[in-house]
Amino acid sequence: MNKRVLLINGSTREGGNTDAILKSFMQGVSESGLNVRKAVLRDLAIHNCVGCCKCQKEGKCNFQDDMTELRDMVIKSDVLVFASPIYWCEITGLMKTFIDRLYFFHHKENNHLVAGKKALIITTLGEKDSEYESQVLVEFYKRFFHSLQIDILDMLSYPDLMEKEAITKKPDYTKAAYNAGKKLSRIL
Repeated sequence: MNKRVLLINGSTREGGNTDAILKSFMQGVSESGLNVRKAVLRDLAIHNCVGCCKCQKEGKCNFQDDMTELRDMVIKSDVLVFASPIYWCEITGLMKTFIDRLYFFHHKENNHLVAGKKALIITTLGEKDSEYESQVLVEFYKRFFHSLQIDILDMLSYPDLMEKEAITKKPDYTKAAYNAGKKLSRIL
């Protein structure tokens, strides 16, 4: 069976560094023979979670928006790739809203739909010291994926990418992203 990969792009900036990294990564994934789809959160209408807990009480979400289709894509995927730049030590608001809406899968009736899936995290950031700058984010992802029983395959970080076209000065980053995409089929 062909493994399915879902790339979730949480960047707010069209044509920026995260988009360039994901384009190379996606090319590598495609060439490795995996089935890959992407969701660009800035192009979708996803309501903020309002904490109504309908997903906990009834096993369904209160909202019928683009998250409905996206949740179905998550269910049908074997690997979830979360890509976001770091904004103020954290993911973008777009990615946080998406993750908040994944609370749906924390419900005991829905958890089996994602438990056992694999995740890969791609992070771009303007700072040079990615280990220090991403400490909060790494802990967040570990707790989030643990709560959904999703295993983290890897966390890839691409520092020193503040300006929109900074990636053009770092061809080794796009090559590394491409290679990581190609490698994905071997580690599954």
